[in-house]
Amino acid sequence: MSLRALPLLVFLLPAIGANLSMWLSQSLGLIPQCNVYLEGCASISAAGRYEPVIFFFRATMIATAVLMMLFWRLSCCWLAELGERSRTRLVVIEVIGYVAGIFLILYSTFLGTEGDAYRLMRRYGVTVFFAFSYLAQLLITGVLWHRLRAGLAPPSAWVLRLMVALCALMLLGGLASIPAAEWALDRSAANNIIEWNLSGLLMAWFLLVWLAWRQTAFHVVFRVQANT
Repeated sequence: MSLRALPLLVFLLPAIGANLSMWLSQSLGLIPQCNVYLEGCASISAAGRYEPVIFFFRATMIATAVLMMLFWRLSCCWLAELGERSRTRLVVIEVIGYVAGIFLILYSTFLGTEGDAYRLMRRYGVTVFFAFSYLAQLLITGVLWHRLRAGLAPPSAWVLRLMVALCALMLLGGLASIPAAEWALDRSAANNIIEWNLSGLLMAWFLLVWLAWRQTAFHVVFRVQANT
């Protein structure tokens, strides 16, 4: 399979993993029945925390983390091929992406365990993963947007505009979580709704990158594959 499909896998694997885990947990009576995106009766962690679902959830999240780290590496190669000359910016994107992947692995590993270690990973593992993934996405989107404004090579303008829109929506969702945590009548449900929807937006960004790679990166990705 072409490495060009990597962003599509990064989109599909966690989407299937989280939503199927949620459905299985609801079917087994492990979490309440509801539309988690609108009602927020359970968090993503709760959807994958209990046996036997945890084994499937943990496997898909760890696999997602590994694929994401590979994705950030190939993305930097892609940007360099498109003409990005700032070595520092590319290194920062790659390192930030690796940190996000490592924290997703730590979170998945400690999910379902008890004690201070779990609470630490539950509190900070997901937060670091989301924050650093978003920052890496923002940096890549900024590089591509600059190319669009300068009239340089594709990807298409509509793909980039959707990427910018997703980044803006994620920022608004993150900001909305601050008052939701303080003033919502059901703070837990509000935070869960934001968490599920932000996760969907975060993963949808990779789908747009897949479209961008289809337009620009066929020879880039295969050249990286040939050199490895």
